[in-house]
Amino acid sequence: MNRRAHGCSLLIGLAIALIASTAWANEPASIDLIYEQLAPSDGAPVIPAIQNDIVYLAAEVRDADGELLDDVPISLSSTRDNELVGPKPVTRDGGYTDLALVARSLGRDTLTVSAGPVSTQIGLDVREPDAVDDYASALEGIDDSDNVLGWAALMQAQIDYDEQFRVSAIYPAALKERFGQTVRLVGYMLPMQMSTTQTRFILSANPPVCFFHMPGGPATVVDVHTQRAMDMTWEPVVVEGTLQAETQTDDGLLYRLTDARVVNR
Repeated sequence: MNRRAHGCSLLIGLAIALIASTAWANEPASIDLIYEQLAPSDGAPVIPAIQNDIVYLAAEVRDADGELLDDVPISLSSTRDNELVGPKPVTRDGGYTDLALVARSLGRDTLTVSAGPVSTQIGLDVREPDAVDDYASALEGIDDSDNVLGWAALMQAQIDYDEQFRVSAIYPAALKERFGQTVRLVGYMLPMQMSTTQTRFILSANPPVCFFHMPGGPATVVDVHTQRAMDMTWEPVVVEGTLQAETQTDDGLLYRLTDARVVNR
């Protein structure tokens, strides 16, 4: 081997060693999950969910030195065919990424979240839509409370997501008949305005636990526009208005209630 060839081989060898050393140093060594609420459980943590709704969690990835790692792809497997939706999760902004999961299959599930050679698990408890809070306290004293349109009816929509998290929906005939009609809905307020009073807010089947995203998927939230400003509250409210719906949306809001008023305040 001539001197030049030997020098090139040495440089290539050093480059390979440097790349291997760098890759080893930055290899994921731990992954931690961040979640918002848990169902009662005697063992490992379990996240509660409503069938066909979205469950949000997040992952942080660190190397052996405890440093957060960016640009690490995250994968998720389910024992019951519950699946991630939207863009493929990759850690950004200091080793952090959000995950959005559609809870399609009823019952207890075990989710395995992986980053390279490391993984961690968490439980998922998927319930039927009828298991949503019955809001008895909010409906107490309300005339014609049987006229409230339940979340189970709204969740009959067949919802799909593309890779950019855009939403499309197909509605059953019985639900489409309610579009354009006056209906009553009951749920929790998620404010849309920086004020103690609101003329527009999100009504949710689930109590809000994080202000960085809606507390559920497109079928368990409604965009409410009221006739006059109402005081913000963390208690369930009953609202009445004209129900409208979209077949496609970029913001995850399929249902809208216009000319709305609060009937239990």
